[in-house]
This record gives sequence, structure tokens and C-alpha cells, in this order.
Amino acid sequence: TLFSWKTPASPHLVSRWENAPVSDEEVVSKLSAVLRDIDNTKNNDADNNLETASVATIIESAGGVLSPSSSSPLNKTTTADHWAWSTQADLYAPLRIPVVFVGDGKLGGISVTLSSLEALWTRGYRIDAAVFIEGESDADNNEYDSIQFGKGNAEALREYMSMRHQIDPSKEVYDELLRDDNAIVCLPPLPPMPIPLDEWYRSNEGSFLRLHQLLDKKWIG
Repeated sequence: TLFSWKTPASPHLVSRWENAPVSDEEVVSKLSAVLRDIDNTKNNDADNNLETASVATIIESAGGVLSPSSSSPLNKTTTADHWAWSTQADLYAPLRIPVVFVGDGKLGGISVTLSSLEALWTRGYRIDAAVFIEGESDADNNEYDSIQFGKGNAEALREYMSMRHQIDPSKEVYDELLRDDNAIVCLPPLPPMPIPLDEWYRSNEGSFLRLHQLLDKKWIG
């Protein structure tokens, strides 16, 4: 975690409430410095450890694609009425980093998933993989327990990209997730709290391994 506040609320609000602004430039600058340090460490260790040279760094954003970042009077669109903020997608766009997108595996999640992906594509992001986790079934509605909404949402994403590609073949952004069957992953529901995730990870080791191999090929070569 690069920045945090005491109040559990959206960064664009809590940074104002606590008078602790963090500008977009500060976030990008600090993140870039951390990534450089990681790269330097990996490069120094690579001579003695071949496995270290192939380690990828994952950046987890704070919330969804269009969730607010922290606000600051130093941000470009600040007015006399309020400090400005950027969405997560706009904040990290200058870094040109590839994305592993976590889709919505619940009923109603198709629109959220497609809207979020379109927001990323229009900002120039490359989506290398999409992961869905099945939503928990409704205990009061056994009629739908057998429906795998996450799997259905993943298939809807494939169909959407195929249709969009047919409409506009020149848009290569839709091809990235269609080139490899392992680029779209659907995982079973997480166990209820407080059950540890160890067994869940072990039972899905094959899916994680295939995803890791795909990203290793794209990111490290």
C-alpha cells in the first residue's frame, strides 16, 4: 500500500476530510520508484538466481476501473469548490502497464465487466487476461443454485469481443483475449469466511498455472 488514510472511505473523500491530499503525480512518481527498486533488486539477484529473473510484479489498483483516486489541490482540474481527482484508469494510464482484469462473476455482472473493459480499452490499456470468480449462490433461492453465472459472464465476454471484432476488424484490442483460450479464466466460488483459501488455491492450481504461463510468455518472454 503506497498511501492510506484513517477513515475507511473513498480516497477522493477521505483525503479531503483528513486534509491529507495526494496528487496524481505523487502516486505515479512513488509507484514508478517502487517498480524501479523491484527491477533493480531482480537484476542484482538474477546473476545468482535464474528464478528471480522471471518474477513478475502485480499492481493491485484501489477499487474498480473508474473508482476515484485521492483528491488534491495539485491535480489539474481542481476548482475553487473542490480538489480534483482521477479515476484509477486515468491515473495509471501514463505507465502503459498491461492488465489482468478481474471480471464480475455474479448475476448482472456482464454489463459491469464490459463497461469496465471498454473504459480501459479507450484509454489505451492492453488487457492480457480476464479472471472471473463464481458468485456465491443465494441460499434462499435454490432454483438457481446450479447456474454458473461466472462461467456465463466469461462466455458473454468472448461472444462480445468476437462480435465487436466482426464489426470493426481493425480494432486489435478485442483480439488480445481471443488469441489464447487460457486468457479468460473462470474459477469456482471462494469458500465462506473464515475458511482459509489454501484448499481453494490447491484445487485450482491447474488454472493458475496456465494463467501464469500465459502471462510469463507475454510479460517476460
